[in-house]
Amino acid sequence: MGRKKKKKKEEPDIWDETDVLHGIVNKKSWDFISHVNKNTAGFLTKPWCDNLKINAKSGLWEKFGGLADDCFGLAKNKAIMGVGSGPSLNKNMDVLRERLGADGIKDFDNRNYVTICSNHQYKPLLNQGIIPDFVMLVDASDVVYEQLCVDVPDHGKNTTLICGLHCAPKMLDEWDKQGKNIRFYVNSTEDVQSAFKKHLKCDPKKYSMEMGGNVLNAAFVIGSMVMRSFVFLAVGNDLSFPLNDDIDKQRDGYYADGDYSTNAAVTGTGRDEAKVMKRWAGFNLTKSPIKLINPKGLDRYNIELDLVGTSHTLWVYKTWLESTILRTSVVPNLSLHYFNCTEGGILGVMTKDVDYEKFFDGDDWRKPENWYLLDEKCRCYHTALLEDAMEHFDKCKEVFERGEHPLIAMS
Repeated sequence: MGRKKKKKKEEPDIWDETDVLHGIVNKKSWDFISHVNKNTAGFLTKPWCDNLKINAKSGLWEKFGGLADDCFGLAKNKAIMGVGSGPSLNKNMDVLRERLGADGIKDFDNRNYVTICSNHQYKPLLNQGIIPDFVMLVDASDVVYEQLCVDVPDHGKNTTLICGLHCAPKMLDEWDKQGKNIRFYVNSTEDVQSAFKKHLKCDPKKYSMEMGGNVLNAAFVIGSMVMRSFVFLAVGNDLSFPLNDDIDKQRDGYYADGDYSTNAAVTGTGRDEAKVMKRWAGFNLTKSPIKLINPKGLDRYNIELDLVGTSHTLWVYKTWLESTILRTSVVPNLSLHYFNCTEGGILGVMTKDVDYEKFFDGDDWRKPENWYLLDEKCRCYHTALLEDAMEHFDKCKEVFERGEHPLIAMS
């Protein structure tokens, strides 16, 4: 008789073993993202591995190498500026252009910021005169080809692409032909890591990271784990979109630049995220008209709630990031700060366990007492206007360089 195959030992659930999540992250939401992650991996593993096999033969890995090889510690004592494609990004474009423009002309050692943008915002930033240091790609399909490879301004050659070897070969080949740099990471999925080891004859552990599903989540992980930055500033990370009775106008408002082609049925993935009618309360920030003696933290702003649309996918990104920040906040001897400078959206907007559908059918969602921001529960999470967060970091860095130890938190 043959030996009985041992059952694979199930790993403990992170939520069950992490007290800091309890009472803040809804257990149903956590279970939902776990379910989605497993389904996504099961559905996409084959195309990911197929792409990796093709890219392994192209010589791109040998030519460019892994992100962890020469970008480790790149952003030490600098802040990561993560630029997403949410609709509120337009509120911050002038600040980005002015502040990053002034910072970008300095010698790298003297700069305060390293910019990582989404594939969707690569050309729009270049057209504004902003040259991102890195553009981040997590999508494995070629629907992003035009965003990254077609009609790119000449100064776009100064931006390095961060992506996985599981990404579309067509896109990577064209990026290489245009004379641009690439740095690779390895998807944390077990099958992808096995494929990497098989085709590259290299241990994937050094290059493996759990990326959180979208660009801003991935940029946060890379900024802290690889580039060793302790401050992350996020703009355009709405994870939501304005509601509109006209579905075409709702699609137009999904991204800051109005380009919905990557989500559409014919030109993109066909997911049509803007059509999914999940709702949540987003927020709007304005400066408080009262000049405070000590203007730090949320008391410097007026905060208003607004009903917005989101999707199950965007909801997963929100829950994953909030959970990751909370878990990070209790790590001993680690000072890591996340500034949400989006000026809108649903990230960090929390409520108690409720029946979500019934909750939004009535007027309960309009009551401020039913909501709170993650700032109130997490010492390393800060909701702020971009100009305030950048000014705060710049001053803290000046103090740090004088040999003192500033308190980074705006609280």
